[in-house]
Amino acid sequence: MREIDYVFGDTSATTALLNNCTCLVIKPHAIQAGSAGKIIDTVLEEGFEISALEQFNLNRPASEEFFEVYKGVLPEFTPMVEHIITGPVIVMEVRQENCVQALRGLVGPHDPEIARHLRPSTIRYL
Repeated sequence: MREIDYVFGDTSATTALLNNCTCLVIKPHAIQAGSAGKIIDTVLEEGFEISALEQFNLNRPASEEFFEVYKGVLPEFTPMVEHIITGPVIVMEVRQENCVQALRGLVGPHDPEIARHLRPSTIRYL
């Protein structure tokens, strides 16, 4: 909870259950394109439960902390940080059996171009 509070602010009134779950972030470009509803519908249609949902505007330190696991791993670290602070994000706690693996399959490859060619039914292709 302390880490969640650091990145997203005070979450003392959250509905998050924090078990058998993972975090799904709808990034600013998807919100600006009007795709947030379609993404949420897809998540629900695939049998996930959304147990918490909130819209945030992240600042640079919070964004860097959130993406820290990618620092030095992905060359896109700085562009990811830059992008996520350009507008609001929608953050959800989603739940399902084998949640992390199931969500990774639904979201698809990190690169949208690869998703377009190899996994066109994934969220990153939407």
